Amino acid sequence: MKLEREPSRLDLWSGRLRLAALRVPDSGVVAARAWLRGGSRVCPSPGLALLCGRMLVEGTARRTWRDIAEQAEARGVSLNGFASAEVHGLSIDALADDAGLALEWLAELVLEPGFDRGRFELLRDQTLGELRSLADRPEVVAGWTFRDQLYRPHPLASPSQGTSESLATLTPEDCMRFHGDALARGGVVAVAGDIDEEAVLADLERFFGDSAGGAIRPVEPPAPRGRSEKRIEIVTGAREQAHVYAGHFTVDRRHPDLPELRALGILLGSDGLAGRIPHRVREREGLAYATHVDVLAGAGSDPGALSVYFGTHPDHVRRGLELVREALHEVLERPPDAAVLEACKTGMFGREPFLTETAGLWAGLLVDALLFDLPSYRRSWRLERIERLSPDGVLQAARRHLEPERMLVTVGIPEGVP
Repeated sequence: MKLEREPSRLDLWSGRLRLAALRVPDSGVVAARAWLRGGSRVCPSPGLALLCGRMLVEGTARRTWRDIAEQAEARGVSLNGFASAEVHGLSIDALADDAGLALEWLAELVLEPGFDRGRFELLRDQTLGELRSLADRPEVVAGWTFRDQLYRPHPLASPSQGTSESLATLTPEDCMRFHGDALARGGVVAVAGDIDEEAVLADLERFFGDSAGGAIRPVEPPAPRGRSEKRIEIVTGAREQAHVYAGHFTVDRRHPDLPELRALGILLGSDGLAGRIPHRVREREGLAYATHVDVLAGAGSDPGALSVYFGTHPDHVRRGLELVREALHEVLERPPDAAVLEACKTGMFGREPFLTETAGLWAGLLVDALLFDLPSYRRSWRLERIERLSPDGVLQAARRHLEPERMLVTVGIPEGVP
């Protein structure tokens, strides 16, 4: 969809909140987003950010969770409370005719949450059930250990759902304090859709104008130093397959080498079947059914990571890691073939229209851009970054940020394997 105006002309600061509105013509809907700074990266107890986000749709000072659910269903409104590494918050999607109602609800849910004890205990039990279900998946358990190996003592070393021990200690009052601190730190409230931008921005200022005041309790998580062991083996519930993770930190969300590293990820195999690592490990030697590569896993305020995963027979773990290192050394030794990089760029260009198919996607792009103070909502900016990619640029970025011999390795092995 073509933008009539750039969002940068339609946003303003109000207290510590950034308010923004963007018209997406002919979409017929409105997508409202409120992202408050904090998230699991500053969580004092694992799982608190996730519970806090989910509680935002579970009742306010004026309405119960049932009132909210019934009224939302009657108007076809979609509500979702969430948390990520960077933020916790709320999304509301509604028909364009209900834009005013969506903004009223957004303000009520974010500024007047009830944190009802009964609903909190229900959600905590559901989160504990989710955690137990995930713990039945060997690849997830191995992945949790790999995160801890990378991030400890940073809060992101823990699963976003928390642990059974941490969940048992949490209370609604913890959520209330965490949410209040996030409001004081501020964040982004943005609306995209079939709207009058000026009118919506005025409404946002009216609803949220004085909401982000008060003293800020400074929170800066400890640096992610990682565990001392370069290789960790754990026993999982797998019957036959070993689950292998390998990698190290690369760059954060704002680093100028991000486009080159994204292209490098595609060349290495982030798309799944194609790429140098899947070709070696899966296609050429048949050692793994599943492989995955990410050069920027989790990149945000904290650095992302090179993260390579493959599942294989325990006898093939060593060979699989050798092939991964071979592929990484290859991209450090010489630039990618020009024709191969052009094919990669074509794929990156081809994905662009899918980033802005809906008003909700536009809203997500806008909030992310304002949160990180980047012009990334502008398609022209994103396309220019793809266009500038060159074989030598990708090679130099690889040499700056990839160190195969520095990789940490986690291997989840089946029971009974010596």
